Amino acid sequence: MPSKFQLDKAAWQWAETTDPDNVTFDHVRTAYRLNLKPCPLGSCKRNCKGNPLCLNAIGERVWFGKIDDDDWHQIEDPNYERRDDDMFVGLKNLGATCYVNTFLQLWFHNPVIRNALYKFREPDEHVTRDVTAEWSPSSIGGHLQALFALLSLSERRYLDPKDFITHLGLDAGQQQDAQEFSNLFLTLLEDALSRQRDACVRNVIQNQFRGEYAYVTTCNRCGTKSERPSTFYELDLSIKGHKTLDESLKDFLQEEKLEGDNQYMCSSCNSKQNATRKIHLKYLPPVLNLQLLRFVFDKKTGMKKKLNSFIQFPEQIDMTKYLTVNNCAGDPAMPEGVEGNSVTYNLTAVLIHRGPTAYSGHYIAHIRDINSKNWYKFNDEEIEKMKGSKLQLGTEDDPEETGAKQKGRCPKGYHSSRNAYMLVYTLNEEAPCSTDSKAEAQQLLPAHVLDYVIKDNETFENWVSELMLIRDQNIESGKEKQEEIKETYQKLAFDKLEVNEGEWISQKWLNSWLTDPAKAEPIDNKPSLCKHDKLSPAAAMKLKFVNLNGSESLCNRYEGGQRLIGGDSLCMLCVQQQCHVIRTKIKMMEDDKLFGSMTKPNVISGPSYWVGKASFRSWKKMVLEQLGENDDDKRDSTDVEPSVENGLKEKESSGAKEEGQKEKENSITIDETLSKEEESFKFNEDILCEAHDRLDPDMTCRKLVPVEVWRRLKEYFANCPEFAKDDPVCGQCNDQMRNEQQTKEYLRKLAQEQKTALNDLLNDRKRPITLKKPIEVFILNKAFLEELRRFIKEPLKYTPIQNIGNSILICEHGGYLYPQSQGQLELYVNDNFVYTWSSEWDKISQMFNVDYEISIISYEDDDKNLGIVTLPQVCDECVVSRLNQEENARFDYDEAVIFVRKIPKQLQKSAGSSTLNPNESENSKDYDPDFNQHGSKKRGSTSDPLEEPPEKMSKNENGTRKSQRHRKVRGEKEVKVKSSQTLKDFKLQLMKLFSVPPFDQTLLMNGHSLCDDTATLGSLRIAPGSIIMLQADEPAEDLLVLQDMIQVSSGPESGFKGTGLLGNSERIS
Repeated sequence: MPSKFQLDKAAWQWAETTDPDNVTFDHVRTAYRLNLKPCPLGSCKRNCKGNPLCLNAIGERVWFGKIDDDDWHQIEDPNYERRDDDMFVGLKNLGATCYVNTFLQLWFHNPVIRNALYKFREPDEHVTRDVTAEWSPSSIGGHLQALFALLSLSERRYLDPKDFITHLGLDAGQQQDAQEFSNLFLTLLEDALSRQRDACVRNVIQNQFRGEYAYVTTCNRCGTKSERPSTFYELDLSIKGHKTLDESLKDFLQEEKLEGDNQYMCSSCNSKQNATRKIHLKYLPPVLNLQLLRFVFDKKTGMKKKLNSFIQFPEQIDMTKYLTVNNCAGDPAMPEGVEGNSVTYNLTAVLIHRGPTAYSGHYIAHIRDINSKNWYKFNDEEIEKMKGSKLQLGTEDDPEETGAKQKGRCPKGYHSSRNAYMLVYTLNEEAPCSTDSKAEAQQLLPAHVLDYVIKDNETFENWVSELMLIRDQNIESGKEKQEEIKETYQKLAFDKLEVNEGEWISQKWLNSWLTDPAKAEPIDNKPSLCKHDKLSPAAAMKLKFVNLNGSESLCNRYEGGQRLIGGDSLCMLCVQQQCHVIRTKIKMMEDDKLFGSMTKPNVISGPSYWVGKASFRSWKKMVLEQLGENDDDKRDSTDVEPSVENGLKEKESSGAKEEGQKEKENSITIDETLSKEEESFKFNEDILCEAHDRLDPDMTCRKLVPVEVWRRLKEYFANCPEFAKDDPVCGQCNDQMRNEQQTKEYLRKLAQEQKTALNDLLNDRKRPITLKKPIEVFILNKAFLEELRRFIKEPLKYTPIQNIGNSILICEHGGYLYPQSQGQLELYVNDNFVYTWSSEWDKISQMFNVDYEISIISYEDDDKNLGIVTLPQVCDECVVSRLNQEENARFDYDEAVIFVRKIPKQLQKSAGSSTLNPNESENSKDYDPDFNQHGSKKRGSTSDPLEEPPEKMSKNENGTRKSQRHRKVRGEKEVKVKSSQTLKDFKLQLMKLFSVPPFDQTLLMNGHSLCDDTATLGSLRIAPGSIIMLQADEPAEDLLVLQDMIQVSSGPESGFKGTGLLGNSERIS
């Protein structure tokens, strides 16, 4: 198959030699490419874009290949939700309930607790049940029993604990304190089990978790000991400052001295005495829960804070050394029911909290299975079996942390964690019995609970079956659809072309149909129609000509608008029009060559005519517009006969090019504006004057062309304006242009004269700066000076200045508003005015009208003392009023920038007034990054400050000039503020920039502390450009910590208030 370029050329090549009136139907077929041969299906790797009879590579290949069954549906295999063999069941996280899930898994994997819950019986269990009614738990024991039953016997990969969470009244979206939940729930469960008949069930919490210790107080004077026994279900161990579990246990049992105000009232001495107090462990339970106090209350912030320090703990621990020796027998106290002297415990669970703060993060549990001795990680729905038989904390402790927080090496048999908050140790019995959870459940659970589990499994199996059925149906229907599409596609192709047995369909639509038949829209041919409601030749290459055998089924199914069938869909009128365009373009190419050779300046001789330069540059475009190429039926340039189109693009009018070269200096402006102007006038109307439609006297807009060139142009533009070389121009416009030119010359001359006369003033050179010698200086409104500079720079754009308004410098009483300070000899600098010499003022007075003459005179009296006089005199009352208004305006702003510098930690202790005063630190070597270590000067500074431009210089109140340019220093940030915002809001902005919480911020301005958080920045007299010093009282917290602090501080903590754990639910029992 020839290339698309060759096909496009062949489709219209006949038009070069054929008159539009002689176009036949064969020509029309050729223009629509229906003279080509159909491409056999599968013969082209790429679609032949120039052949409407090629249906290859339009998206059909995927339907003729092998389609995977999974592509016919979007349903994941429901068996993925099925519990794997020898794997435990997970628990769904309902938002922030991961802390509940970890404890439920922990208690379930305690076989004693689990069996006791299996034996649990509801108080109303003896009542005869309705066999048709579905049972549902109604008490906390019943809910936990049902959940344990499902964890043991369910076929699901994970369970939804929604009923359990709802029964407790917990907010599933709010994360709570895990230890508090554990304590409250075990208390609630212990109370619920206390009414059970079976003693094993009734006392299971006490038997498993309850230990005993005593607070023993010893009087230092008489040695009397008093003992206060107490029970515990877990030991709360402080980890602050400790690296190992042994250190935390020893700290827990550490002797406490009672002295001073905390003396002990001894009953034997009958008076307060110094004493010691110590905890004595009496009995240890079979399951020892050790709470590592990671979440501590910070008195300074009023919130909980997480300790992220590492703690090392053993896989096996001998508690003998921590037990108190029995005074009578001399033996350590053994757990109840334990024979011998074994007090060795094995690590069976580690509860982990991942996250930087106490108010966010995620809870997971590592639990050792009693039967297999393998470790499992319980992460809500996901359960992972650890490789080998050893505990592997993996990435739970953020191994990417470096520096001081990085954990050290652990001895063999030990583990280290910075996220573990609870350790569970189980007594090491010599012959632990393996238990089968499923067998025990089948044997111990009541019948209605087993039915409850069976029904849940049946529901799950029905759900799996339904989804699998839908999957199979989708696969079957998908394969049927594949065969249907293959059959329809094959019917679209021609074996032998018959024009009247074909139909045009958009290739884009065919692509969309083959991509996704279900999403294919109705067939819309409207964009491809010409103005005669037939197929436009320009749009034909975007469509395919297909067999009616296949298109009928497509149109019947997808419907649509007007159909383009057979030869009646081809437009003879459009083909004739395009033939005319092509022939005209050929003639235009020939004329363009002629114009280029005949419009050279040395070639033009004899009679000639005026042609607009813009018209001559764009005459070909205007011809095409006349041919109708820019209407709604405009074709793509690719559909024009290539040789003609390329010739027109490549061979631009050489005359226009030469003209452009002559006016190179104006080429950019002309090119940018003419593209818009050319759309607003017809050929040669650009040489007409706007007011009278006569020949424009401005010769820059026109050029002369020979009579032969003009004759050929007239063939294209018969009714265009015509002016011979000697035709007169518009007299009125000619006079007006002459007057405008004279005005322009006058303005240029005036600007030059004013520039010469006031050159130093305009360029800000050699200005008066002091009154140390007798002198008179005059004051000039600065706004006038700015207007004068604009006029001199562009005299034809701006109006010349005539008047000087110094009235803004005078008050309503006629007094001067900007006086010198008493005894000040340096001239006062202000943005509202400038100073001029007497010689300059004389010239200004002659050239402009001045409303008020203002001057400052310094003179010497008879005693050679220097005096200063201001004319007119100063109005003291109005000066004070002006200063107050300006001062107030400084502290009223909507968006301004101030600078905040954080004092480095090493300078905070030794920070004196120089460090905290930004004016002095501005030139400090410690802060200025531009300080040159090899010299005393700053980079970029000038040797003479009087040479600084005035807009970069200002004066202090004492008249000393200083730079207004702000030098940025280390540790400084720009902050955009409003005068109406409070200091507290400002501190919150600084927290995001410096990661320092508001309560740790000490802000100083000019050495004074900013303390009132409710005051606005305006009331604190913080002006734009002020420099605030920030001193951080403590090292900055992690950004996530700060975010959590903001969220938590927005409302009081409620904990488990309002939940069933505190007895606020009637259903809890």
